[in-house]
Amino acid sequence: MMKIKLGLLLLAGGGIGFAAWLAHAPAPIHADEVPEKYRDTVAKGLGFLAKHQAKDGHWEGEDGKHPMAMTGLVGLALVMERPPNTGRGLPQGRQGKHSEEIKKAADWLMHQSDAKRDGLLFSGHASETSRYMEGHGLATLFLAGVCRDEFSKVRRQQLTEILTRAVKYIGKSQSSQGGWYHTSRLEGHDFDAILPTVIQIQALQAANNAGIPIPAEGLRNGQEYLRRVVARSQDKKSDERKRLSGTIAALVACHNRLGSDVKKGSEQDKWIQYCLTHCPLTRNTADDLDHYYSAQAIFIGGGSNWKQYRATFDHIQRAQDKDGAWPASVGISEGRVYATALWCTILQLDNEHYPAMVEIPREIS
Repeated sequence: MMKIKLGLLLLAGGGIGFAAWLAHAPAPIHADEVPEKYRDTVAKGLGFLAKHQAKDGHWEGEDGKHPMAMTGLVGLALVMERPPNTGRGLPQGRQGKHSEEIKKAADWLMHQSDAKRDGLLFSGHASETSRYMEGHGLATLFLAGVCRDEFSKVRRQQLTEILTRAVKYIGKSQSSQGGWYHTSRLEGHDFDAILPTVIQIQALQAANNAGIPIPAEGLRNGQEYLRRVVARSQDKKSDERKRLSGTIAALVACHNRLGSDVKKGSEQDKWIQYCLTHCPLTRNTADDLDHYYSAQAIFIGGGSNWKQYRATFDHIQRAQDKDGAWPASVGISEGRVYATALWCTILQLDNEHYPAMVEIPREIS
């Protein structure tokens, strides 16, 4: 998944009101679960993913590439299929259709925890030796979701131990600038980039939601790094794609709580409107990673913005192949499993079960 682009949004000339939004957490107005008209679409997509799981529990991209990252990404799509009438974020246990696939994927990832490398989740595949932090972060994000849902005390303890080491590795890998890179600072690589930073921040948020202690200062430093990236991206000398990169990533990674609706006319509302304008679902699926992060930001923003975005799900539905998959992204040679995992995640945001998002407490009747 590592040729991914992060073409996101930035409203030129606008101020970056991060602090205000952190203090007033926004929340979506949404359905209680995936709208009925899209449930068969999701079911077919998840069925395709289940059929393409390897016997040992992992998934992979084209030519067997990026098994760690792909397993985390696909696992997230399956975890988001919250069974009806269960609590959100509570240890109710998985009773969904794909609970066995989730367990196999978690087992495979747990076996990749390398004690000799301070808890790094690493496949050893050649495609990930120079970009292992994305895989580590996505695996941590998925396992945190599994841990949050786990009802077995024994297995939850096993997951907790692995996640605790994984979180510590994330903390030690952070660059002196506050971000993260494709490789770890532990190996002398004191660099940073947007995508691995966003993934590590979401992994830390998901671990926190699962009850795993996280380095709070490291999380804040990562958020501050993204703020600086957004500020730099306003440089008019930069090309448009560079100026656009980072804003939704920062938006999603820094502001994950569900609370009150975004106020119309606010800077956050302007970002979301820009996103709705520049990331429409009326074109092909070449920009599916753009949508992966854009959809999360719009969902958090909520209200009429999410309703407007969700109304375009008909396009996603029409783009689905008969076997349940979506076509591979143009220019991203990761294949149909990758694309299907992204779109299934987007279609299931209404389930409120994305591990990095703080969910609204609800009483269980």
